[in-house]
Amino acid sequence: MMPFEPVVAVEQITPEWLTQVLTHAGRLRGARVASVQRETCGTGQLGDSYRFTLTYDPPSSGPATLVGKFASKDPTSREFGSRSGYYRSEIGFYTDLAPQLAMSIPTAVHAALADNVTDFVLLMEDLAPARQVDQLLGCDADESARVLTQAAALHAASWHDRKLAALDWLQGPVGIFGQVTDNFAGVLKTFPDLCADLVPDADLAVAAGLIDHAAAWKGVFSEPRCLWHSDLRADNVLFDAVGGTRPVVVLDWQGLGFGCGSIDIAYWMGTSMTVEQRRVHERALVQHYHRELVGLGVSGYSAERCWDDYRLHAIHGLQVGVFGLGAVKRTPRGDRMWKLWIERTAAQVRDLDSFEVLGRIG
Repeated sequence: MMPFEPVVAVEQITPEWLTQVLTHAGRLRGARVASVQRETCGTGQLGDSYRFTLTYDPPSSGPATLVGKFASKDPTSREFGSRSGYYRSEIGFYTDLAPQLAMSIPTAVHAALADNVTDFVLLMEDLAPARQVDQLLGCDADESARVLTQAAALHAASWHDRKLAALDWLQGPVGIFGQVTDNFAGVLKTFPDLCADLVPDADLAVAAGLIDHAAAWKGVFSEPRCLWHSDLRADNVLFDAVGGTRPVVVLDWQGLGFGCGSIDIAYWMGTSMTVEQRRVHERALVQHYHRELVGLGVSGYSAERCWDDYRLHAIHGLQVGVFGLGAVKRTPRGDRMWKLWIERTAAQVRDLDSFEVLGRIG
């Protein structure tokens, strides 16, 4: 048998390589992968995903399908994924943290990162058949409550965990968006040249409010509190997975960091609910999230503070929308997503008077 290379390009995923991977993972005994076929899947901006269909000798010896994730082939997305540390973070999540969390997440079969801290292979269980809500259409209150229950499980399990707070590779999102905040005036200055056709001036004016509050924002944004997903939105969630046996599964852990978990809550409702649905249900959903935290043992964090944090952290969703539109490859669906993203989060910041909270708390 050839020496095993843990990280290979998608074109090098062969039956022989998969046989070694599945045998090492305990998923294959006394058998071999006879053939493999692949097709693209998913809508990720920073990574390329594929579904692999396998046959075995003898037949039915292992999983019929697997989902694989790799560094993007698009130069812009690939460079950002590497520089941000997002590729490293996703592999670190599956190798170091996932086994300890009581959350509904995909089970990794193989997770490895190359020495260049860019190329990686992540092979996971296939959760199909599952239902995914198009982020452009938005999730309803019941679907959102399911997701916020999972967010509370992530946050509560790591609440004020000093060991996690000290891990270098979990500092990425705070560091990245500290730099984005420092450079935000420049981002807004060049934005019209890049995307003037997508975003109204009124929404950019809301985002520009961050410039005068940059120091205060960096202070509250970087508070070390718990693990946070940092990209919790509809495109990264599956509902009724594995034929309905798993009500919700949270995907895409490349942005994992240690910071303020309530950012996940504001981000979810700002990006993944329509403005109308969010306005009707946001108070009840924040209360639901807080009850879940308390039920999981979090203390010293009042419902009032949780609501203020939600209002405050709506700023981040808008900041990500403005920054993200120019940071990754542009696609027709991506342009529609970012346009709606900024529209929804700008409305959220206006409705919640987020900069008032920042001025008061920050």
